[in-house]
Order: sequence, then C-alpha cells, then structure tokens
Amino acid sequence: MHTYEEYREILSLWEQGRKKKRIAIITGINRATVHECITRYQTVAGLEAFKLKHPDVPKNLQILIEANDQDHQELFRAYGYLLGIYLGDGCIARLRKTFKLRIACDTQYPGLIESFSAAVHVVSPHNKVGKVKQPGNCIEVCCYSNFWPDLFPQHGIGRKHLRSITLEDWQQGVVNKYPHEFIKGLLQTDGCRTNNVVNGKNYPRYEFANFSTDIRNLFSESCNQLGIHWTRSSGGRNIQIARRRDVEFLDQFIGPKS
Repeated sequence: MHTYEEYREILSLWEQGRKKKRIAIITGINRATVHECITRYQTVAGLEAFKLKHPDVPKNLQILIEANDQDHQELFRAYGYLLGIYLGDGCIARLRKTFKLRIACDTQYPGLIESFSAAVHVVSPHNKVGKVKQPGNCIEVCCYSNFWPDLFPQHGIGRKHLRSITLEDWQQGVVNKYPHEFIKGLLQTDGCRTNNVVNGKNYPRYEFANFSTDIRNLFSESCNQLGIHWTRSSGGRNIQIARRRDVEFLDQFIGPKS
C-alpha cells in the first residue's frame, strides 16, 4: 500500500507541471498508480481534504472513498461480504501493469453473480466490473485495480490452503463489526443450504467446506460471535449448522443459493 506521503509527492509533482511518465520515474511508483492517484484526488488539496474528512477509515480502505462518496457503512458491509467471497472462490492475478480480482461463479446461480458483482462495484466504484464466460458452467466476475493486493493482503503465491491465512487488524475490525456479511460471503461461495430428510421429515442445515484450516477457523469464529452453534465433521473439513434456531437465523440474510 502506498503511503499518504507518496500520494502527496505524486500530486505535488503533477501541480508543478510534470508529466505522469516523469512522475513515475522520479517517485519509483508505477505509471498506473500515478494515473489513478491523479484521477482520484486531482491536487494536494484534494488529498488533504479527503484525509481530514475520513480520519476514521482504515488506511487500506481510504483510497476507495471519495470526499463526496457513499456512506462508510455501505463500503464496510460490502468489503466484509467481498472478503468472505474472496476467501471462498476468489483470487488475484498479477498482470503486467495491474492486478485482476477473479471470482468463479456457477451459471446456475444468476442471483449470486449479480450480488458478487454489486459488492465489487461498491468496493471499487471507479473500475469496470466484468462478467466473462469460462469453459463449462462458469462465469468469472472480474475487476482490474492496482489496489487489490492492498485490500486483500492474503494474496500470495500458491493455493490458500497451502499457506497461512490471517486477517490484518483493520480487516478483523470490519469482520467483527459486520460478521453477517462475512459469513454470507463464505457460505455463498464454499457453503450450501441442504435438506437432511430423516423418516420423511426435512431438517434443513447449512454446511461450509474449505481445505484451509485458517479459513474454517475464521468462519467458526464469526459464528461464535453471532451465537451460532456449529459442529465439525469427523474429517474436520466440513462445518455444519443444523439447529433449527440457527438455520432460521441464517435464512433471514442468506437462504438457498439462487
């Protein structure tokens, strides 16, 4: 994540009449970031006005909010939801000049595709959100931005379950404040609502499955925060929520995939 001082230097050089290419050379910051900083803040005064108006916003999220943009709560809720989605079926690809957030979606769930796309748009409102058809029944929701690794520092080489996944303090703060959104993102990607029929009677339940022990622990910790009783399967990979009260509670803001 680039610092406030680095953004200020970019804008100061821009106000002096320097070209973007030259600013990138002087600061050592890539041209795409220079362009995005200038487009977003315009001047040093614009950057300072933003900082004064949003002192309570975590630094990693400050870059996403304009001085006259949406309410913080909408952004934080969308981020908590998108964090769960990213940990479930998302990844970040390194391209030559930028990064690409990719979320794999099943075409049989158009409602989820729209919901995922909407969350990406709220978190990154100045970047186009694409939907790209992939082989089989897959749609990729994607968005290009230089800031994805800053927003999701869990990004790294290799599959998530083969490396440590821990939240930064500012991320944990968002999850603690909006556990509903975080759980929703995880369940809509790596979870499901199933019907367990016993003696002709239906007992619905939610199941969450992920190879990463760290991600399973994040899910169970948020369940604990909301007072949701959960059990782990004998193999340890699956987490089940079967008590009627808890299923009905989750149905209020999640429900079956659509």
